Amino acid sequence: MGRPEKEKKEADIQTQCKTWRNKQFWEKHRSTRKTPSQLSTITKEAQQMEMLEELSIKLQSMKYERIQLRAILASYTKKNLNNRLNSFEMMRKDHERVMSDLQKLPLEISDSMNKCNQLIEENESYSYLHSLILRDLTQVKKHVHVLRLEKRKLWEEQIALQGTCEEVKKLFKEVQEKICEPCAEEHQVS
Repeated sequence: MGRPEKEKKEADIQTQCKTWRNKQFWEKHRSTRKTPSQLSTITKEAQQMEMLEELSIKLQSMKYERIQLRAILASYTKKNLNNRLNSFEMMRKDHERVMSDLQKLPLEISDSMNKCNQLIEENESYSYLHSLILRDLTQVKKHVHVLRLEKRKLWEEQIALQGTCEEVKKLFKEVQEKICEPCAEEHQVS
């Protein structure tokens, strides 16, 4: 229940009490012609009625507060129960997921171990191949060095041969000129 409803109920209770008090007040004033013993009894009764009125107001207020507290408690326990049920459902789902993951874990570990072993074997084979390639590379470098030296020698020999070839050509021309000129003269003479 909301605050305005509580105030409304309290106002209703107070209005009822005021009406009852007014009624009691007028009844007291009508009976003023009574004797002093009757008046003392009436004042005691009036005091008792006022106390009764106060107690009934307090009782009504307490009843109203009790109703409000029950409503709040019912709402709270209902919400709390719903929250607990939702929380429990979420926890149950989380538990199922975790248990499912735990059941998968040995298979995943086994798969991971197999992959790890495969990778170790591949790494060893690559390491072995790498050492072979390094050995071959060293041999190839040595061979390339030897070939470069041979190329330089062959190049030097080629230059020397080209020089010699030029000299041979010159000598061949000279020899040809020497041989051909006398032959040409003989042919002309004959």
